[in-house]
Amino acid sequence: MKIKRFLSKDSRSAMAQVRAEMGPDAVILSNKKIDGQIELVAAMDFDEHALREKAAAEAAVPLSVDESRKSDESPTLNELQRELGKLRSMLEGELSQLAWREMAGQPSVKAALYNRLIKLGLSRSLCGAIVDKLPAKGDLEQIWKKALAILARQVSVISGDSLLNEGGILALVGSTGVGKTTTIAKLAARFVLRHGNKQVALITTDRYRIGGQEQLQTFANYLSIPMIVATDTAQLKAALDELSSRKLVLIDTAGMSQRDVRLYEQFRTLNSVGYDIDTYVVLSATAQNGAINEVIKVFGKDALAGAMISKIDESVELGGVLDAVIKNRLKLGYFSIGQRVPEDLLPARVEYLIAKALEVSEIKASIGEKNSHNRLSENHSLAV
Repeated sequence: MKIKRFLSKDSRSAMAQVRAEMGPDAVILSNKKIDGQIELVAAMDFDEHALREKAAAEAAVPLSVDESRKSDESPTLNELQRELGKLRSMLEGELSQLAWREMAGQPSVKAALYNRLIKLGLSRSLCGAIVDKLPAKGDLEQIWKKALAILARQVSVISGDSLLNEGGILALVGSTGVGKTTTIAKLAARFVLRHGNKQVALITTDRYRIGGQEQLQTFANYLSIPMIVATDTAQLKAALDELSSRKLVLIDTAGMSQRDVRLYEQFRTLNSVGYDIDTYVVLSATAQNGAINEVIKVFGKDALAGAMISKIDESVELGGVLDAVIKNRLKLGYFSIGQRVPEDLLPARVEYLIAKALEVSEIKASIGEKNSHNRLSENHSLAV
């Protein structure tokens, strides 16, 4: 049996020396720190089976008096084996902890991808589903691009600007303050620029919000197009009959809490007038994921023609709304990115939405780092 001492700066490099010189079958006899370095004592040609057989044979054969004295003066083979076992267990435990620390310090590709997706505001289930489709090893940035491509493929959009090209009867529904009326004004203005003011009209069913009808009437006057108030089923049917020659009719509805039963009653009214109305839910990019999903649940994802996302310019996290439209398989029609009419309205594009999600995530992270730095500075000043 050959025994040799190895000295290095850490366990990893010391083990590398052992493997390089003595091979993978080397046995570590001891492991300790000396002056800030790691000392390993290793043995090769170590036949543990032979030692056990020899120990068993010696235990079975009576020893002479002199041999017994020699055994009292030095450790027996069994004791040596026990010590070697303890040393091996200690070393294995240390190496295991070392590997764990290194993995924690340098997370795997999948862990890094998962953390990046979570920072976008996506749900854990969606993040996990995306990461499961990706390799655990490779260039992180290249695999990150693949992760974003998988995310993009799960978002559906209405191609091009077809809503404003084809027209029809469109109703916008949603909770209070999401920007339905402003979005309708932008759509109407876009349509007037493209087809003239003789081809578009507005209807409002809002009888609850103070100033709601006046706001839409102001837009209608500016565009020189008709606006009709219809607060029940009969009035709505009569209004649609009157405007049947128009290529595009836009219906604004009252905004309420997603838990208000009247919100669904409005939706039921739209479906009871005998006209083919495409209903789009307006989702605010500033709302939380849970609230967005509640709104969609009120109307039922299968009954909606799609969704429009508002207030993208005000959002600090787009993952929630992105997650909701993927989960509910809603097609996206338009994005509202500001208050200007009609400039701040874009036909939905997946690339834009994901790029914006990345942008606001980076801004949020930057603000978080700045705030953390400021807190550290304040604490340091207080300590001084």
